[in-house]
Amino acid sequence: MKIRNKALIGLLALLTLSPAVVFSETEKEKDDSRMEWWRDARYGMFIHWGLYSVAGGEWKGKDYGKEAGGPSAEWLMTTAGITPQEYRDTLAPQFNPTEFDAVKWVSVAKDAGMKYMVITAKHHDGFCLFDTDATDYNIMDASPFKRDIIKELADECKKQGLRFGVYYSQYQDWYHRAPNEHRAVIDYEGMISDEEYLKMVETNLKELLTNYGDMAVMWFDTGGMNVEEADSQGAVVRELQPKTVICSRLYSNKVKGKKYADFNSLGDRKLPTSRMNVDAETCMTMRKNWGFDRDDDNWKTQKDIIEFLAVCASRGVNLLLNVGPSPEGTFMPEEIERLKAVGEWLRVNGDSIYGTQSSPLNYDFTWGGMTQKDQSLYLHVMKWQPGSIEFNGIVGKPSKAYFMADSERSELSVSYTEVNHITKIEMPADVVDPNNSVIVLEYEKSIVTDPKAKGKYHWYNKREHQ
Repeated sequence: MKIRNKALIGLLALLTLSPAVVFSETEKEKDDSRMEWWRDARYGMFIHWGLYSVAGGEWKGKDYGKEAGGPSAEWLMTTAGITPQEYRDTLAPQFNPTEFDAVKWVSVAKDAGMKYMVITAKHHDGFCLFDTDATDYNIMDASPFKRDIIKELADECKKQGLRFGVYYSQYQDWYHRAPNEHRAVIDYEGMISDEEYLKMVETNLKELLTNYGDMAVMWFDTGGMNVEEADSQGAVVRELQPKTVICSRLYSNKVKGKKYADFNSLGDRKLPTSRMNVDAETCMTMRKNWGFDRDDDNWKTQKDIIEFLAVCASRGVNLLLNVGPSPEGTFMPEEIERLKAVGEWLRVNGDSIYGTQSSPLNYDFTWGGMTQKDQSLYLHVMKWQPGSIEFNGIVGKPSKAYFMADSERSELSVSYTEVNHITKIEMPADVVDPNNSVIVLEYEKSIVTDPKAKGKYHWYNKREHQ
């Protein structure tokens, strides 16, 4: 494999930049303003798209997708034992997504109520969805499409007011990086040394951070134990775009003291099982696979997704919901249907999600959970209980209670008992919203909890949700 050597003068200048400023933990604590928008956002779109989308989880008549027992459709190269050269020669010439429309993609995300977008600029198969001078294994040189996907989406997100970020597989690269004891993948003569590979990664990062405007998120993945390697990549991000938020997967999850990690990625499909006291995000699929899969019909319902969103917010965690576009460049009808439904729910109930804090209580209830903002509590009633619902642990009676979906804000009957601080709300017989009925409780003073209050978690107390 040949590394191209035709970098522009501006890029060459970047490659000779002095080492990045290293932020100490104290300095990082002083300046985390880059996290403010991210904490308020609560909900974003994840996009897995690349050469693997052409195969759709299948290779030579056999299904290797997650629904068939494999890791996921985008892991096809290793699951099916395909050599890097055959993978490229077979799939790259077929990657011609002529129906791709950045305007439509960003519009769908925005209408769904999402506040940011993260797309796979380079996944583990090493193929780049952007124009790069570091390798010819990219959409401009190796595919017939010859359009910079990252550029088009970055520009459109800016136009429509959506934050834009990229996923970048910095440690695993089955096409470029020669295998060692940590990367047991098929070797071939075109692979490059670690030194060359790390230089390629550095060039890619500098391209992504200088050619595409403001980069909201750098979503690294499957980092290794080499802290020096990870720190050097994090330092590039800090130097070129100090406001970019960095995913903890820049490092292995076994590494302690992740210097450049701004938020903790909880892992694939792993919802938080309790309230968290650190910035965190969970990434979730709508079906089993991340990348496009032809045979995966294991769709989560719109109610599932709305519950995931409410549970994450009530525990102080962002939800990054994945779509796996078709090789033609379109979202699946099932994806669009679900995204639309969640967007409609958020247009009514968004204040109970955006800009909220986690529940003031470290437990939830059989009917659902809570989020809070200023002097208001939002009760997410995910299991309807006609007659009444109640909760313990909040001191004092709210001054007002009403359903968020009720434009007239008709007051609900509320009683309060000081013993164990139990608040009881009378409920109508008919469900307000079968997905999640949100009740707003307004308090005259700051919300206070009973330090002796006890309870347990009832909702999604197992981490993985395939």
